[in-house]
Amino acid sequence: ACLHMKGAVVLALASSAAALQCAPRRAPPAARAAPLTMVDDNPIGVGIIGAGRIGLVHLEALSSCPDARPVIISNPTLSKAKAAAETYPGMAWTSDDTEVINHPDVDAVWICSPSQFHAEQITAAANAGKDIFCEKPIATELDETIQSVLFAREKGVKLMVALQRRFDPNFMRVKSAIMDGEIGSPVQIRLTSRDPSPPPKKYVEGGGGIFKDMAIHDLELAPCPRVFSVCGHCVSLFPRRSTTSTWLAS
Repeated sequence: ACLHMKGAVVLALASSAAALQCAPRRAPPAARAAPLTMVDDNPIGVGIIGAGRIGLVHLEALSSCPDARPVIISNPTLSKAKAAAETYPGMAWTSDDTEVINHPDVDAVWICSPSQFHAEQITAAANAGKDIFCEKPIATELDETIQSVLFAREKGVKLMVALQRRFDPNFMRVKSAIMDGEIGSPVQIRLTSRDPSPPPKKYVEGGGGIFKDMAIHDLELAPCPRVFSVCGHCVSLFPRRSTTSTWLAS
């Protein structure tokens, strides 16, 4: 479903990875503080950085949204970008992410690259005055994360991170139960996440590992007013190999 909001480029991939909440292109600066209202049908021009698994998921979702128009996609391996773009008539492709960011028809940039490149690409997109939807995490280090958020704010562009589980009806129901006092005050939260298969080794080496790249969903959803400690335990099981890692902070 598509939600039309003036002055906002808020496209959130829902848990089905097929539905979008979206809005037309951003209004001029003077109008950004105006109330949210229905606007015209002028679609948002979107440029996508990354033609890997998640980039293709976002591309498919964007193409099904009447208020968004995929314009160009990039990938270091040009053949992947070309294959993705050729599925959608009129879409351009490139191996250079700066061509996506600086394309004149792009209003919003979708960052679907490996995590270690996010902060740099957020900075470039914000400098170009483009609104940004970034796959999680915003960066692999805390200082880069803070700097990215502050820089987008300084440049007056919108920055949204892909933490789509907050829109999941089940999680929303849990939150409302806590906020309404149905189940009392949370003392401990246990969340379990699984992937059907491990990501490529090269991606893991630069993406911050399972805690920064995947457990970020769990940490973001922990609906506590104050967190005293966080403990994570990762188990990876493969034929003839079993590894574990544990992370604790307080």
